[in-house]
Amino acid sequence: MWKKLKKLIDEAEKFLKEYDATTAGGASGDQSRLHDLLLYMNRWLPYFQHERLIHLIVTVLFALAMILIFGIFILSGAIYILMLLALIVSLLIPYIVHYFHLENGVQTLYTLIDELEKRKEK
Repeated sequence: MWKKLKKLIDEAEKFLKEYDATTAGGASGDQSRLHDLLLYMNRWLPYFQHERLIHLIVTVLFALAMILIFGIFILSGAIYILMLLALIVSLLIPYIVHYFHLENGVQTLYTLIDELEKRKEK
C-alpha cells in the first residue's frame, strides 16, 4: 500500500508543478485533469486512512506485548523469555517504520488535496 501512496503523491506533486508552470505564463491550467486527479485521490484516501488505522492498532498491540513480555522477563528471569522479547522487538521495529511512512504519506496527501482544491476553478 505504501508504494501506491508514494506513486499517488509523486503524481500529484508532478501535476502541481506542471499546473503552476502553465498558469504562471498566463495560460489556463488543465481543469479536467485537476478534477480527475482530485476524484482519484479522494477515492483512495479512505483506503489509506483504513490502512493507517490498522497499522496503528497492530503497532500499539505489539508495543504492549513487548512491555508485557519484558515485565515477565524481569519478574521471572527466564532466558527463553528473552528470545520471545527479541522476536517481538524484531517485528515491532519494522511496524514502527512502516507506520511512520504511512502516517507521513497520508499527511502529505491531505496537503496535496488541499493544494489541488485551491487551484480548482469555481
